[in-house]
Amino acid sequence: MNMIALPNSRRVRIFGIISVITLIATYIHLRPQWEFESARNYYNGVKTYFSGAPSVYNNTLYHSGNQQLVQKYYNSSNPCAHFPNTAGVLLVMKTGATEAFDRIPTQLLTTLSCLPDFLLFSDMEQQIGPYHIYDALSEIEETDRVEIGDFDLYRKQKECAVSQKLCVDGKAERQNAWNLDKYKFLPMLERTWKMRPGHDWYIFAEADTYVFWANMIYWLREKSGLSPREKLYLGSRSYIGGRPFAHGGSGYIISGNLLKHLVEHHSGLVHQYTEQGTHECCGDLLVALALEEHEGVKIRHAWPMINGEKPTTLPYGKNHWCEPILTMHHMDSEEISNVWQYEQTRKTDRILMIRDLYESLIAHKIQKTREDWDNGSDDVCYLNPDPEAQERADGQARDRQKKEDEMSEIEKQAWKSPQDCEKVCEYELTEADAGDEEKQLGRNCFQYRWHDEVCCTSRSFKFGQPKPEPTDDDTKTRWTSGWYIKGISDWINAMGECKEPAWKTPELS
Repeated sequence: MNMIALPNSRRVRIFGIISVITLIATYIHLRPQWEFESARNYYNGVKTYFSGAPSVYNNTLYHSGNQQLVQKYYNSSNPCAHFPNTAGVLLVMKTGATEAFDRIPTQLLTTLSCLPDFLLFSDMEQQIGPYHIYDALSEIEETDRVEIGDFDLYRKQKECAVSQKLCVDGKAERQNAWNLDKYKFLPMLERTWKMRPGHDWYIFAEADTYVFWANMIYWLREKSGLSPREKLYLGSRSYIGGRPFAHGGSGYIISGNLLKHLVEHHSGLVHQYTEQGTHECCGDLLVALALEEHEGVKIRHAWPMINGEKPTTLPYGKNHWCEPILTMHHMDSEEISNVWQYEQTRKTDRILMIRDLYESLIAHKIQKTREDWDNGSDDVCYLNPDPEAQERADGQARDRQKKEDEMSEIEKQAWKSPQDCEKVCEYELTEADAGDEEKQLGRNCFQYRWHDEVCCTSRSFKFGQPKPEPTDDDTKTRWTSGWYIKGISDWINAMGECKEPAWKTPELS
């Protein structure tokens, strides 16, 4: 029997079909708008993040041991608010093509972001965003670049048709990069004056150098007692073959008057020292030779303010406590970022001294012992007297071992184990010396390091760095480091507060 649809049922079907068609049409019409709104919201979210809002974050340097020294939160909205006026002072930073993209970006994001001007030099012309890196070697005579084997890497870099990382193995070419590096120094000085003449001071630094600008500017203008109208060459003095020079990695400073006279009154400098570079190890030595030979100017020593160490390797203690810090070296990108963050989040704006770095960044990490760790103890060493063990030890440890007739009974046993080694510091002073401030200040043993029957102690306290775990079960090959925490605490208490920063006057000898 055929069923006949009722009128009402037919109307319901028609209404349902119309509703479905309407919904489909509405979806088709609105879908692009929904997608646009979603994309716009995503874009605004990304834009908000990178525009610095919100600009307040947890301070990753804040710990239970430094709450009184650093802020709990990091406000990055105005990083240059307290940056000094650097007018008349120019930073010139040197890098290499094989490392530029690893090192320079962090510098640009931190201290360089607050400098109105600076120069970047390398062994290849490169571009990092809006920042240009000049080729310091481009004006060296073509015959020199062809005939001197050290320039092979220079040509290899230029021939690279893709990223330098794909053409040049930084680790494999490290020595070749070092050999090439020395030829940059004199051309860099010459081009700096020609490109940026007339500054009071020129600060030359490496891409792994950190400059504390507030301290640096205050020292140059207020505390150094020096005038840029003098011929001055300042830095941390090192020696090669008895010849003094300012260590390049620590950074060195040349007065405007000296740089002007060197460049404008002595032609042929670059060619002369390119030739001489084939017989010397280092470009910073070549700078010293040029300044002395042509200007009669020698380095003035500004250590430890101009320093070749970093927070984890600084030898805290005598001569490294109340002294202000101007530069540090061997800083990787993370370390540069951390120290910049520390400067941004300190709870005080007074002069930053070396002790501040210890108390804020290192002290809370010091503990009784660390396995697979080298804390840099190397001032006095105690070795197994067995000839085979003596031969096995490195030359520096052998050279610094204490003579047997000068050792105490505890020192004679120190090489046997980490536990024996740590006793050297523990028993340096007696219980009766506990309240003797002079003896506490004169302490010579703050920490130790034990490895392969060699015990070494240190007259300062340093943090250090990790060592690989032993690959076998031989406990002698494990590196063990320890700190005599009571001795460190007693020394700090005996020192008391730094009443004034211990500014150093640069010395000629």
